[in-house]
Amino acid sequence: MKDNNVRLTALNILDKVLTEGGYSNLLINEAIKSGDVEVQDRALLTEIVYGTLQHKLTLEFYLEPFIKTNIKGWMRRLLMMSVYQAVYLTKIPDHAIINEAVEITKRRGSVAGANAVNAILRNFQRTPLREFSEIKDELKRISVETSTPLWLVKHWKTHFGLEVTKKICDNLLERPDTSIRVNTTRLTVEAAVNRLEAEGYTVKQSTIVPECLFIEGPPIVQTRLFKDGLVSIQDASSMLVAHIMDPQPGETILDTCSAPGGKTCHMAERLNNTGHIDAFDIHEHKLELIDFNLRKLRLTNVEVGLHDARAPFDRQYDKVLVDAPCSGLGVAKRKPEIKYEKSQKDIDQLWPLQLDILANAAASVKPGGLLIYSTCTIEQMENENVVYSFIKQNKDFAIEPIVLGDETHKTLQILPHDFNADGFFIAKLRRKDVS
Repeated sequence: MKDNNVRLTALNILDKVLTEGGYSNLLINEAIKSGDVEVQDRALLTEIVYGTLQHKLTLEFYLEPFIKTNIKGWMRRLLMMSVYQAVYLTKIPDHAIINEAVEITKRRGSVAGANAVNAILRNFQRTPLREFSEIKDELKRISVETSTPLWLVKHWKTHFGLEVTKKICDNLLERPDTSIRVNTTRLTVEAAVNRLEAEGYTVKQSTIVPECLFIEGPPIVQTRLFKDGLVSIQDASSMLVAHIMDPQPGETILDTCSAPGGKTCHMAERLNNTGHIDAFDIHEHKLELIDFNLRKLRLTNVEVGLHDARAPFDRQYDKVLVDAPCSGLGVAKRKPEIKYEKSQKDIDQLWPLQLDILANAAASVKPGGLLIYSTCTIEQMENENVVYSFIKQNKDFAIEPIVLGDETHKTLQILPHDFNADGFFIAKLRRKDVS
């Protein structure tokens, strides 16, 4: 019954994500750490949860002709995850998927429901898969085929055009490349590559951020390199923030919204444990995670503290980072539930907060200093609109071009399909030196 147990765990996680607002990545990690999931079943648990969430609207489309009664709640989610396995995990026999779904229904106390689940899945098994071509409206077809809410498809089409919107929606169904950051205060990139390759990993170094490595192989968290703080997991797009900020030895830096601390630690590593970073966040429980990572990485040039980024800071810094709270739509590959949770109203409510935080942080930038604004979203309202509103209100700041390789950008918008990483936005703002 181990497979049954892992599927029941997957259903429990889907329940919490889709009804209680839980985060899929955290719930999967909790289930694994609890010991409830056998080592050999961890990949299957992750696949079922992420896959069902990534393809939710598509699965509902496939199931629609077979559900004649008003089946809702956990039973509908069980049917969706069963259909996901049948359509996308072709190595699992259909009879095993059906039998295990029936057993889970019985274990949840519904014999009548077990009969319904059995009948629906057997009918689905016998029937050819529904074709997307029956959806005549192009935007609705994209929505169903890529499991992207229709409002988002329409919204992105307005901002990016149809071709780019299709690429975004398609790419959000992909698994992002695994990227790690080498802690260059303790290990050279070359040494890290050699150790990883010796352990069987395929390694490719980023052409833009030297300490960024793309890897293929076993879970990196199982290695001594990770456990000893010699490498950290961080998305390649996120690493561009410290690269663009370019901390110099001895500089003072403010990170206004620092949790969970990946960019803080990256900047500290780039400073090679010199200078000083004040890393603040409004959530006290998240500061513990930053402290833990600083100790693990042996970084000593960071002071962590509780602070609301809308409240004034008591000193000025050479460089300031505002990694603003945002809709997070750029990270939907890693957190697929985000696609279904967000609305236009959320975006409309976020940008005034983002502008407030940016304007407040600006006062803490020394004359001639640098202010970096970043988000993990691809929403123009949260990105360019915030930056240009800020510049309009703060004449002592100017946008400074971002140079990456052979390309120069006024502001940098990375879309999810650009290099199979997170969608991200970065703007570089220089305070004028009046001296």
